[in-house]
This record gives sequence, C-alpha cells and structure tokens, in this order.
Amino acid sequence: MRVLVVGAGIIGAALADRLTRPASGAPARLTVVEGEGPGAGTSGTSYAWINANDPADPAYHRFRTAAMSTWRDLAAGFGDPAWYRPSGNIMWATADETKERLADRVARLSGLGYAADLITSDRLHELEPHVAVPPDALVAHYPDEAYVHGGPAARALARRAREHGADVVTGHRAVRLNTDGDRVTGIRLDDGRDLDADLTVCAAGRHSPALLATAGVPLPMVDPSEPGSAAPCLVATTSPAQGVLNGLVHAPGLSARPAEAGGLVLEADDLDAGIDESASPALIRQVGGELLARARALIPALAANISDVRRCVRPLPTDGYPLIGFQRPGLYTAVTHSGITLAPHLAALIAQELAGRPSPALAPYRPNRPPPHPRP
Repeated sequence: MRVLVVGAGIIGAALADRLTRPASGAPARLTVVEGEGPGAGTSGTSYAWINANDPADPAYHRFRTAAMSTWRDLAAGFGDPAWYRPSGNIMWATADETKERLADRVARLSGLGYAADLITSDRLHELEPHVAVPPDALVAHYPDEAYVHGGPAARALARRAREHGADVVTGHRAVRLNTDGDRVTGIRLDDGRDLDADLTVCAAGRHSPALLATAGVPLPMVDPSEPGSAAPCLVATTSPAQGVLNGLVHAPGLSARPAEAGGLVLEADDLDAGIDESASPALIRQVGGELLARARALIPALAANISDVRRCVRPLPTDGYPLIGFQRPGLYTAVTHSGITLAPHLAALIAQELAGRPSPALAPYRPNRPPPHPRP
C-alpha cells in the first residue's frame, strides 16, 4: 500500500516514524510531504508542554496520561535525547480565588492517580533556586510533566523514518487533494506534480481545513484569521541564560521553560489578545518586551534579552478534542491541539488503524462526530 503523509510537524513525523518500524506492518511505500522542513511550523514554535494537567474530562485525561507514557518510551528508544526533557512542572497562585482553583485541581488530579502535590516554599527553592515566589503563594508540583524542543524532535523522527525507507519531500506544499469520484487518490504539489497514494493522511495542522476543502471535506476548527481568534499566540525566546531555570514554571502572568540554545521560552496567555494575522511588528516587539519584563521579575538574576518572538498558530478543533479518523475513502485525518503531548501515542493508534484494526481509544475523536460542544 502506498501511504502519503501530508505534514511533518510533530504529528506527521511521529506517524512516519511509527509506520516505518518493522513491527508496524510498514506500507510498501511511505512518502511524507512538508512545505518547509520537519518541525518548522507550529511544532517548532510552540511552548511544547507535555501534560495531562486538566482533570475536567477524566476520559481525555487518561488518554493524555497514556500519551505521556508513550513519550517516555519513545525517548528511551533515542537514548535520552536532548530534545525531550522530563523536568517536572511548578505552578502557583497568589489570589484567594486562584488558590482555591489550584488546590481543587491538585486534589482532583491526585484522585485520578496523577502525580500532583502541594509543596512548601523550601521545596520549591530546592527545585528552582533562582525563581522569586511570593511567600503567601500556594505552590503545586507535577513531577511527571515534561517539555520537548519541538523542531529537533520532529527532525529526529523524520530522519529515522527516512533511514527506515520513507521518502521525505520538503520544500513543496500540497495545494490540493486529488480525487476520483469520492475517493482521495493523492495530492498536487505547488510545483504542479501529482503524488498518487492508496491512502493520504492529512497531518497538516493549521493548514488542514484549507487542504481538505479542495475536496469538499469539512473540518471543524477555529479560524485563526478571525479577529479575537484563540488560535494565534506569541512565544518569545531569550538569549542564553544558562542555569536560571531547571524545568517548566507556570507563574501568574508568565509561563517559562529552558530553550534549546540555553535561553528561556516565554509565553503569557493574557498577552495573546489581538495577535491575529494583522498584528504589526511593533505590537509583536511590544509583547516581547513585556514578556522579558515579566521574566526578569520572576527570575531576578536573569540578564538575558529577547532574541526572537514568534507567532505560533495552534490548530484548534472547535470543541478542543482531537480530529482523528477516515473522512473519505483514501483519506485519513490526524489534526489536534496538544499535538506535542499526543503525537507519539496518536501515531501508535493511527498505525494500528491503517493496518485495518480500528482503535476503540480513538472512537470519541472522529472528525465526523456530532456538532461540537464546549469542553467542560
């Protein structure tokens, strides 16, 4: 069987890697198409936090917890790669209302068997000695959470898939799905070439709705071009700041973690308002400056500066849950928010389905499920 994977972000790269493993019943031919390079899009610009930190939906929480375990197994197979960091996560609250919510979250997560604890300020300073935390803060620790450097991770997975026989085509974008009646038969590239396949997997992230629309296939996702859309965010990276942060930190007003090149990765949800496709360079620089100011308040010893501010467009299904499954004969879709957390686990389950064994774990996440309902 000829399989074509469109997209080499973390989802497409993990799937390609899984499909080329000998035990997976590898297709006769696997081709991966990526417009830039593996991990060059959202996967390489996102905050990339691996977690199951939301207890609101216990079934989805269990799905994400299983994905965290799959990440550990995958990283072990690469020999503890520098792009996978099981650092743990610290989160705190200072206002009474947010303290109550944090305490409730920790209790509910613990009740689900998830590693979540309230810790003392002394323990916090053992974990993160350079971080300034108000003395009255309520502090939570999630020791099993991790982060990845998304670009290097996707490149490593795509490289291993290529070594095992996949054809990885980069620098050309899929502009349409080719069809024969109701069946999808492959894609057309931006240089006019057609690539034929028995099965096309759309793992194109935020670009998936446009590609699927060329064959009249809908996909319920948030439109990043709409004013006020929740899909875009800004992620800043600082110049090198070795040793000032050991792992993930979620403070009021700032999320921070170590960056690939020794600096920090910074993000703040409240600063993403107005960061749509029309956001000016001046606004982006302004947000970068504010992120740096917050980082210096969080880490008083920080002497770094902002080296890059990137606009990250997240693929957001309208109800927040993954969109995974067959949509037409010859067409399988694999698009989700939380792709960083879910990618290797989804890859294993999708490979099973492509081999003809439907996965009960994926049944709640089919693209043709009833109209979306808000996440609880």
